[in-house]
Amino acid sequence: MPGLRQILSKYTAPVVVSIVLAAMLLRASPASANNCLQDEFGKSLGCTAKDVSIAFASNPRDLSGNPLKSCNVGQMFSFIADFNVTTTATARENIGLYFATAGQATALTGTCSDNIISPIHPLGCSKAAGQTPQCLGTAKYEELDASPDNCGDITTSDNNQVITVEVDNVKCQAAAGTNQLALPDCTSWQQPGGTIQCVSPAPDYPWVPAAIPGAPSKCSCNAGFTVPIQVQSPGMAVTKTANPSSLSDPGGPVTYTVAVKNSSNFGTVTVNQICDDQYGNIATAVTNPVQPPCAAGKTGKAASVTCTLPQTIAQGSTYTCTFSGNVPEQGLTDTVTVNAIAQNGTTPVSGTASATVTVSEEPATATTVKTSASAIPTSGCATVRYGVQVGNTSASTSDETESLSALTDSTYGDITQVQGNILGTTCGVAAGTGTLSGSAGAGALPTTIAVGGNYSCQFDAKFCGNTGALNKPPNATTCAAGIEMMDTVTGTLTGDEDETVTQTPGKLTVDVCFSTTEATQ
Repeated sequence: MPGLRQILSKYTAPVVVSIVLAAMLLRASPASANNCLQDEFGKSLGCTAKDVSIAFASNPRDLSGNPLKSCNVGQMFSFIADFNVTTTATARENIGLYFATAGQATALTGTCSDNIISPIHPLGCSKAAGQTPQCLGTAKYEELDASPDNCGDITTSDNNQVITVEVDNVKCQAAAGTNQLALPDCTSWQQPGGTIQCVSPAPDYPWVPAAIPGAPSKCSCNAGFTVPIQVQSPGMAVTKTANPSSLSDPGGPVTYTVAVKNSSNFGTVTVNQICDDQYGNIATAVTNPVQPPCAAGKTGKAASVTCTLPQTIAQGSTYTCTFSGNVPEQGLTDTVTVNAIAQNGTTPVSGTASATVTVSEEPATATTVKTSASAIPTSGCATVRYGVQVGNTSASTSDETESLSALTDSTYGDITQVQGNILGTTCGVAAGTGTLSGSAGAGALPTTIAVGGNYSCQFDAKFCGNTGALNKPPNATTCAAGIEMMDTVTGTLTGDEDETVTQTPGKLTVDVCFSTTEATQ
């Protein structure tokens, strides 16, 4: 039977056009699982030859023929586009076109839309008369094989052959590093002399199993192929900061700032709800349908909320609001969740962010100070009046009150009562005792000392010692004849949470000098 090219040569040019348009049609096969190129070939493919490839896609449109500029990420949809096919060989036959549709990395295995090159269809489509957008196939259809073979072929004279294909049930997913629809493709062909008959039924001209590679090398794949359909990826970047981020005492309050940036690659996002896992509902807009309620906060209800919803945020812009809350003794890390809707009104968008507030109390500190010491010497002994002051030197920004419950001298022992060599005291008593009777007492213990405050008292003590040569043990003086006493007073102190208080003990050295006469009496 003569080939199609031979049949057409019998007619004049106008008749040829009429026959081509009436008799030659193309139809894409629907996408289905396990029908990609290698799946159909039935064994491993090398695809090392690059004889036929798809250079680019253009003019994407929906199935009604309307321009299709974008899709929503993750959406399954169908479209029509023009694919520009080229060859580096003189002629290649029974071309197969495979498009990965389920988001897989290549069109070798998995779910694909399989196609052949076929003439313009459905019946009645005419490029000469102004092809409608839904017309499929190619106006450059060429058949090099004997009838009834009708799987389209290509020659170098057909380069940049525009083939219109309907691709069904594609996952909207962007190619790496782009915002364009990823559509990994493979092409296959048979070479002259090895062509098998490939017949696709009219009027749809679907892919048929004969449109497979003539050998394992006779195919070409492009995992990075894209279609100019923008993948719309709505998104938000949420940040949360706490001021202050560290407290010296529990209870707060802490002010939290929530910043919501529209990081979509298209359109607006509208924020309808802000929830916090520690403080519960921060703000919820009135919407239809209503927003699900925020979970109750673990710590308590937020206060001083400036967040007002709904808020529509332009692409690249940021909405900021604040709220405050008290922080418990152990501190906390809390997470805010922002719920929004994309510009299309149907795609939900959500983002989270956390902030940590630590509670590390300022250390309680105290200084025990001997403010004075006056001696009344006698031969070999002295009665000394000591002044003691206990000061709360904790940071002025803290609330570290301290409890003083005892005062002890390294030499004399308990200085809050008359005992041993303690002759009198105002320390730890409501009224002076012993040699300090008649004096006002400093106050009974335990007592509380506020930050910056102090507790002051006096006690009288007697000590005796060697009045011999300078530096003669056990006591040494800086005078020719005298005695010396070195002692330390410490307080028993606890902080407002029974913690240990860091204190600087009061140290004092008292030298009592005698005249030579006194020393020898």
